[in-house]
Amino acid sequence: MVRQPMSIPFLAVFLLFWASFAAAADKPRCVECGMMVDEASRFSARIVEGASTLHFCDIGDLLTYLKDKKRTASGAQVKDYVTGDWIEASSAYYVVAPKRFSTPMGWDIGAFRDQDKALAFGTPLDFDGMKAALK
Repeated sequence: MVRQPMSIPFLAVFLLFWASFAAAADKPRCVECGMMVDEASRFSARIVEGASTLHFCDIGDLLTYLKDKKRTASGAQVKDYVTGDWIEASSAYYVVAPKRFSTPMGWDIGAFRDQDKALAFGTPLDFDGMKAALK
């Protein structure tokens, strides 16, 4: 019996599947929920502790983690919704806006460096106010 070589379409699909799996393996996982983190997302967050980084797929997951673990915001960073730049979580203003934001875990929280910019999206809360507002 003579084996036929793999068809080109099958080989292409296999290679695409393998490449997407390899790319996904490079993404960090959220410490709170285990979901893969898209670090380019304006809703991702992190805690930088020396040489290590804890990643979060959603600002709400970061706030829940800090609240549940009774940790301070030391080293915690979120992305400014307007610029996409990392900012200190403790100095950010937070807006819950389900009609404006669609976040990975459904917390619908955006973070802002400037309170005036946050006002355009809703009622801003400071870090402690946002943590206290979590259910």
